[in-house]
Amino acid sequence: LAFILSFAIAFSAVAVIPASAARGVSSEARALEPLGMLIGDGEGVTEEYTRKEMTRLTAAISILKLRGLYEDALDYWGYANFADRDEVKWEDGKNILAYLKANPDLGFVGDERGRFGPYSNINEQAYYKVLLETLGYKQNGKGVKGDFTWDDTLKFAASIGLKPAKEARFTIDLLSKATVTALKTMTKEGKRYITVLIDAGKIKKSKALD
Repeated sequence: LAFILSFAIAFSAVAVIPASAARGVSSEARALEPLGMLIGDGEGVTEEYTRKEMTRLTAAISILKLRGLYEDALDYWGYANFADRDEVKWEDGKNILAYLKANPDLGFVGDERGRFGPYSNINEQAYYKVLLETLGYKQNGKGVKGDFTWDDTLKFAASIGLKPAKEARFTIDLLSKATVTALKTMTKEGKRYITVLIDAGKIKKSKALD
């Protein structure tokens, strides 16, 4: 009986270890899992998962979670959507696209043919551009006097404390590192971004501290 009990306890302890605790998963990716900003695909946040390249849809979901808008996007429904919305087979995904279409200020816009390209890979420069806008900065554009130009995106990001890796492949692991750094970075208004999310009730302070 003692042997069976000790085996059961040991087995239970092993069973609840999160996938992100596996060897090879960065501390940044592990940090985002309990915050709900990274959930993995089927097996959780594994090393294999974090090595995958980022798609535009996955990156958009990450930004929505970072802004505390993910649940709003899931519940959103509107007639206006991107031309390639049917490439996304799950209904919540189509809702997310419609939400992004209705909120171009989030930084995700379509191409000249109105397509979003949900499963096209996103590069580091494009992600940092949206990340900077999340922190309150603006890109120079038609009728907009912003803080940075497209060509200087990574240089400007580095100047405010972000840490672009400048790798050819922008993986989920690199996104995790960029996101965790952004959470600790000051916004344009001078407030640490994680504090903004806590004050807005988007993240519990206890989880943020952990």
